[in-house]
Amino acid sequence: MIYATMCVGEYWIEKFKNNINNFSKKNNIHILTDDTSKFQSCTCYQYTRNVFSYYEKIKFILDLSKKYNQRITYLDADWIHGYNTENEFDESTLYSYNVIGLSDKTTIPRWYTDFEIKMRNGLLLKQIDYEGVIREYIPEALISLPVHKDIDDMIKDSKVLQSFLETYYSTHAKTHPRLNRYKKYGIGYAEGWGISALCIKYNIPTSKKIAWKWKNII
Repeated sequence: MIYATMCVGEYWIEKFKNNINNFSKKNNIHILTDDTSKFQSCTCYQYTRNVFSYYEKIKFILDLSKKYNQRITYLDADWIHGYNTENEFDESTLYSYNVIGLSDKTTIPRWYTDFEIKMRNGLLLKQIDYEGVIREYIPEALISLPVHKDIDDMIKDSKVLQSFLETYYSTHAKTHPRLNRYKKYGIGYAEGWGISALCIKYNIPTSKKIAWKWKNII
């Protein structure tokens, strides 16, 4: 199993470096970071952008999938300590800790701006030449992506989605106040839109049936 994470910025590195390094002692973990010297036991990749983008995790997952032709399980840095490495996966499903329904009867769409409703209802998929509605949102903290034969096309489409989403979810964009806390860290938050759209176009089944925490972790 190849694991991946991203840890950028002095504050976050100091906060999570011990958890990541401890995890790397028994697990093959690849990390995207702007200070590779702090992760001696990991396979490190230099983060080079002058602004932090949440969407870079999606790009990182896809690039690793292409390079190694293996399932890539991405974990946010603050989730690594409690992750249950005994989880088992099939060959074709994308797994997360949850898959959020986006019907008007669920909570999440009540927070959307008019533009986000348009994205859900077809605008985002049109960016990658696909007609359809996004009915489920894949959260970003845990994404386990299977190998896919169309990975090159997925990467091309993801670049288009990244540009689109980073423009909308910028530090100056008008979004629901609940997202304000993310704006001080960077651009492109709500990156789950991207992987959700890719799963639809490339017919990747999704599952939330993953007990991601060790039972003794509260």
